[in-house]
Amino acid sequence: MPDWLGWLLTAAFLGVAAHAVARLAGHDQRVRTVAAADALMATGMAVMCSPVGGPLPMAGWQTVFLLFTVWFAARGEFDHAVAGLAMLYMLTAVPHSAHAMSAAWSPPMAGEAALPLLGWVFVAYFVVQAARIAPQLASVDRRLAAGCRGVMALGTGGVIVALL
Repeated sequence: MPDWLGWLLTAAFLGVAAHAVARLAGHDQRVRTVAAADALMATGMAVMCSPVGGPLPMAGWQTVFLLFTVWFAARGEFDHAVAGLAMLYMLTAVPHSAHAMSAAWSPPMAGEAALPLLGWVFVAYFVVQAARIAPQLASVDRRLAAGCRGVMALGTGGVIVALL
């Protein structure tokens, strides 16, 4: 991915993370849980797209998203569980050196992902998600939240396509 695109995606995902952090102040526990999940997913995507990588080793991100996936699957919130699986796929299916796996600073994502069929399944899932979200963009009250979910769906699917 060219650096300019990496920086553009990094900024978009950090914007989504900022919106999610702002939602953490809500009084509803479910809203706070989903906002925390959205902030974590968007931050993880920002790190994957960043031309400089991010401040957590690859194995650390894998652990975070494994726990994330199990947590949401146990709660029956399968959209978040599938998103967590997609993050695990991106972190695990792309070849990394032993140094990259244990380094304190994760390198930018590069290389071709293993199990491309699984990658395409995730891409199809995110395209469907984006299509489900699109009608909400017409509502003034829901436009910002829907836009953030759309950025996550299309951005995550797009990054997976780039890795295939």
